Amino acid sequence: MRCLKFSHVRRLLLATVLGVLALTSARAVTLSEGPRVQATETGATIVWSTDVECGTRLSFGTDAKNLTQKAEGPVAATHTITLTNLSPRTTYFFAVGSARKLLGSGSFTTSSAHGGLWKALSAVVIQKPAPAAAAKASPGLSPPPASATWASLNSLPDHFGRHGGDFNATSADDYAAQAWLFLQRAKRDSLPMKLDETDATLRVWDPDNHIFAAYSTAGKTRTFFKPGNPGYWKKQPGRTVKPADLPF
Repeated sequence: MRCLKFSHVRRLLLATVLGVLALTSARAVTLSEGPRVQATETGATIVWSTDVECGTRLSFGTDAKNLTQKAEGPVAATHTITLTNLSPRTTYFFAVGSARKLLGSGSFTTSSAHGGLWKALSAVVIQKPAPAAAAKASPGLSPPPASATWASLNSLPDHFGRHGGDFNATSADDYAAQAWLFLQRAKRDSLPMKLDETDATLRVWDPDNHIFAAYSTAGKTRTFFKPGNPGYWKKQPGRTVKPADLPF
């Protein structure tokens, strides 16, 4: 019998090991959060998280049993897919995962007209705010659209996907609206604030509900969530300020 060369054997062993590792990694992927959906009249953004980095794939369509359309993204642990050119007032079904594994599924319905979804959400936030975030918000306040209150719209789906559940937010717009309302209440009720000139960030803390938010010095939200660490606020940099000291 002809003997295999050592280098050839080594390549075979390496290929086998890499194959086993790849299969193990694929089996290890699980859905850790989401999927969450922000839908508009003709589009939608779907966000989900996995316990390890993996490929990003979304299959979708109007027939739950026939998801023929696909969209893909980069390898990541937080996955974001934005769909465009959808039909208004239409229910879409979708499945998320990687090229190797299906992780979750869901559905959403696009709105009937531009602004219709935002107006409905605004009414919910103003008239029946989420108890943790918008509690004690001044009646009659109407949050501006997220494009005017969120510092970087590209980051909004990711923050909503990770922290929207802290406030029972129904969409990214709802989450952004609650963050804006929180700042208005913080200024009115003089909640603890720290202004950090090094990165032009205002940090706000609600000690009763353990809510943290960070804003730009223009008053636009950078993040909004409930830290799990009770000592989180004490570690935040910046000098203590009052509402009258704010630059906006």
